Amino acid sequence: LEMVIQFGFVTLFVASFPLAPVLALMNNIVEVRVDAWKFVTQFRRPMAAKAHSIGIWHQILNGVAIFSVVTNAFIVAFTSDMIPRLVYKYAYSQNVQLPMKGYINDSLSIANASLLTAYTRNNDITTCRYKDYRYPL
Repeated sequence: LEMVIQFGFVTLFVASFPLAPVLALMNNIVEVRVDAWKFVTQFRRPMAAKAHSIGIWHQILNGVAIFSVVTNAFIVAFTSDMIPRLVYKYAYSQNVQLPMKGYINDSLSIANASLLTAYTRNNDITTCRYKDYRYPL
């Protein structure tokens, strides 16, 4: 059960914490060594029992793996800038040689800074750019 839970956490959230598989590997190496020491020094030899397969755990691990693909896809889609970049590259870009040229300018919205004259020190600034996809009024 402990290994299945660890597998679930590692595969479900590897996109948000890429160091998780390395830490899980280090944990498993230490755990194997500690368990080996316990079996050699602390316990009697266990009786061997033959098993045909891992049973229901195969379906559970398969379900976790499929669910982790969906989870990682959503994490990448909603937390990265990859989808807006692909949309710009294939739908709006007109430059064949440099398809991402103009992406930054396209992804910034314009706000009328002249409405904020009481809060600005420099009255020469008329617009403010911020990351959004709104069209100026």
